[in-house]
Amino acid sequence: MEDLKKTKDADQYWQTDLSGNEYLNSEKKERLQILHKKMISEIQDYAIVLLDVDGTILTWNKGAEKIKGYKESEILGQNFRIFYMPQDRQDKLPEKLIDLAKSEGRAKHIGRRLKKDGTIFWGSILITAIHDEDGNVIGFTKLTKELPEGVITD
Repeated sequence: MEDLKKTKDADQYWQTDLSGNEYLNSEKKERLQILHKKMISEIQDYAIVLLDVDGTILTWNKGAEKIKGYKESEILGQNFRIFYMPQDRQDKLPEKLIDLAKSEGRAKHIGRRLKKDGTIFWGSILITAIHDEDGNVIGFTKLTKELPEGVITD
């Protein structure tokens, strides 16, 4: 009887097509997509940003606003280079990190970053490549954690 109950509960989420393949029913799939989007947007301790292949900012979460100081409406469409120190931009560090993520799947870096108000903070970043079904890079996820003062010294 317990196995039957599990199957009925599972049927609320999964359906089987005529070939016997299971798939998430459309109502539940839509709900999971909404929950996933909300999960990312509500995180406040990490900036979680979706970038296109050129580094243009496509999404912004509460953590990004808290850490970097920009409201979503101010930053969407900007290039992520905006967060880097002038010398790092001159040395093409943002582009090097994108290239590394393209070739290796991800790039990590700890360094000084700029907030909207011009203040500098130490940040630990991880850029992860996002691939399509054919393995082509179609964008990036960028995570930033603001490091506490005193953890890193010049």
